[in-house]
Amino acid sequence: MNWDELKEVASWGQYLLLAQLNADRWMCADEDTPAESVVLSFQFFASMYVVIEGWKKLKLQDEKIEEILNRNREGVDLLRRARNAVYHFQKEMYGRKIADFADEVGRNSWLRTLYREFVRFLAEYPESVYPFDDGEEQFCIKFYEVLGWVPDYERT
Repeated sequence: MNWDELKEVASWGQYLLLAQLNADRWMCADEDTPAESVVLSFQFFASMYVVIEGWKKLKLQDEKIEEILNRNREGVDLLRRARNAVYHFQKEMYGRKIADFADEVGRNSWLRTLYREFVRFLAEYPESVYPFDDGEEQFCIKFYEVLGWVPDYERT
């Protein structure tokens, strides 16, 4: 077991939590104005790009996640542009291509599926790296304590 990797994955998990919070604010807001809805959606897109960026930087591996990322390369690039639009000043409002992407996310589930797969990966991670027969449950509890949250994922 690599302790540095464990800490890095826990750090990556914090960005996934931020994406979750942004998704919840966007999806659960009932009385938002159209402008607020756009801002909240872009916060989610931007935070998901950071999660993807961390995934790649840490060279984490999962077949399902890699398949989704490979099938949606253009969408991942639009997430990068959304992140830039949110966190770097732009002289003009969000471009048409990104606005179209925001509209499509409601119809296309790849981003939600990717998010759920990231949560699954993080929920399964401590068990997958624990090398001993005894103490696995305690190890998982400690990992989630370090992480600061427990991913909401039920195995099927």
